[in-house]
Amino acid sequence: MRGVTIEQIDVEQETHWTVESGSWNRIVQHAIDIYPKEACGILLSHSENPKHVKEVYPTKNVSSEDQTTRYLVDPLEFLEADKRAEEQGLDICGFYHSHPDHPSTPSEYDRKMAWEGYLSLILSIKIGKFHDARAWIYDSHEARFNEALMKPHALSFSSHPI
Repeated sequence: MRGVTIEQIDVEQETHWTVESGSWNRIVQHAIDIYPKEACGILLSHSENPKHVKEVYPTKNVSSEDQTTRYLVDPLEFLEADKRAEEQGLDICGFYHSHPDHPSTPSEYDRKMAWEGYLSLILSIKIGKFHDARAWIYDSHEARFNEALMKPHALSFSSHPI
């Protein structure tokens, strides 16, 4: 698997993460469509611009637990996304998932499932509508998430592509 972690990005840069508008709208629409279950998917970027999410790969939530509070990316879809990313010259830079009727802050379960250095984008979907989103990077040395800077326009949603 290829991937770009936050350690490979100049940490002195205070650059914001960005998401292509079409990709962003696909993420939000996926979360709305799956509500009240948690949606999940994979974020892809170019290694030359690892903090810019170029493509997304929505996946099935295959958690055997309550899917309104748990998610698990389908392993076969993960492998397919990794293959597709490599074919397109992209890298996996993170994952997204939704929190139905809960805040866009990481849960204890999210902490246990986190991949260090990868972006974790969490969307809050309330009563079937997009509420907000926040981005996080897990730091295992501190055993906590640190909020990632996102461009404000990347956290809004339009039902029509921008």
